[in-house]
Amino acid sequence: MTQNTLCMSRGHKVQVTLNDIEYAAVRRRAEAEGRKHASVVREAIQEYCVKPDKRRRQLEALEALRRVPPAPVPESWSEWKREYSRLKTKSLPTDPPETRNPHVAGSDDDR
Repeated sequence: MTQNTLCMSRGHKVQVTLNDIEYAAVRRRAEAEGRKHASVVREAIQEYCVKPDKRRRQLEALEALRRVPPAPVPESWSEWKREYSRLKTKSLPTDPPETRNPHVAGSDDDR
C-alpha cells in the first residue's frame, strides 16, 4: 500500500471508456506486471496528475523561500542567544491567560 492509499479518507468511483488501443495498452501493462487494470489506471493518474501537482507546489514553496531577504548573521553564538531570547520574550504575552481577549488567537501554550 502506498502512503497516498493510507491517507485517503474515502474513495470516489470514476467510470472511463477506453478505445481499443488504450484498453490493450492497459491490459498488457497489467498482465505483464501481474496487476489489476484499475491499479495501472490509478498509477497513471498518480504519475500524470498527482506527482506534477506536488512538484509544482514544492517548486513554488522553494521560490517563496528564495524571495525571503537574507537575515543578518550574528557575530557569535552568545549574540545569537541574546537576540533569540529578546525576540522570544518580546512575542510572549504579558497578561495572564484569563485576562486576555478570547477572540484574539494566543500562543500554542494557551490552547
